[in-house]
Amino acid sequence: MKKLSYIFLGMMLIVAAGCKKSTITQFGDAASGTQIKILHTAPGTPAIDGYVNGTKITPVASVSVTDNALATSITTGIIYNYLGSAAASYQGQFPAVNYSVVPSGNTAIKIQTSTPAPVLVSPQTSAPGTVLGTVTQNTVTGSAYSVFAIGLPGSTTAPLTVKVVEDKFPNADAGKAYVRFAYMVPNGGAVDIASTTTLSGATAPTVTTLASGIAYSTVTDFVAVPVNAIQLTNYTFQMYLTGTTTKLGTASATVSLAPGRYYTIIGRGLAADYPVPGTSITLKASTRPTLPLTDPATKYPEIYFNPAGLTSYVNK
Repeated sequence: MKKLSYIFLGMMLIVAAGCKKSTITQFGDAASGTQIKILHTAPGTPAIDGYVNGTKITPVASVSVTDNALATSITTGIIYNYLGSAAASYQGQFPAVNYSVVPSGNTAIKIQTSTPAPVLVSPQTSAPGTVLGTVTQNTVTGSAYSVFAIGLPGSTTAPLTVKVVEDKFPNADAGKAYVRFAYMVPNGGAVDIASTTTLSGATAPTVTTLASGIAYSTVTDFVAVPVNAIQLTNYTFQMYLTGTTTKLGTASATVSLAPGRYYTIIGRGLAADYPVPGTSITLKASTRPTLPLTDPATKYPEIYFNPAGLTSYVNK
């Protein structure tokens, strides 16, 4: 009997330990601390590193870039997601999914340009280690913040800087997804953001203007949009110059929305070419040409080309 009691007690301890290990934290929720996401939305600016309370939190990655007219592999930080490029898969953000969790309180945030290895030979718009901006944000446990690197190198009207936005998620309703818009085209006029979708059972698409007169560097609140209850709903988003049917950027964003999820649509790139002060570089509001091969622009660094368009990511 005593032996059986020991066996029974051992089995109970194993079960208890197994239960403890299987505790799951809900996706998108921080176990403790403050949630931080860093986004590179400064066109023409080299890769960036993010620091919180003096500690670098962003990783390095091996990427292919054009350097001195040749394809080169470098190790560097978060690359700007210039549209239509091979680097688009990096999405210009960290983490790629969800948020990083950092201690809450007076959270000191610094964004600076990375130091690539090997060092690039091609002219860059900012030197390695250039501080784009610093900010100290008073944060509380469970809060979430998006940190945007924004602006144009050498600009006095839209300088390189850091914008911190608290991500306030409204309570989710059944049959709704939640969308916000971040307008980060530093030399563009005010825009409207419109969406087009065809809900299940509808006979025609629904076109809706989600927000109007959005100025540069604005991040709107999340708004609810209707979605299908049992399947993803494809929404196509497009920027228009405010009060017109003139598109800003040919690239739209088609996003599959799910009920109860939160999405950020980013307008990024350039509305017009931008000569960088103090350099021989002109950032282009167009894609890099691939032909004819005799055109020297086909071998310019990718960061010189920043057409206006839209990208998106899931907040949670």
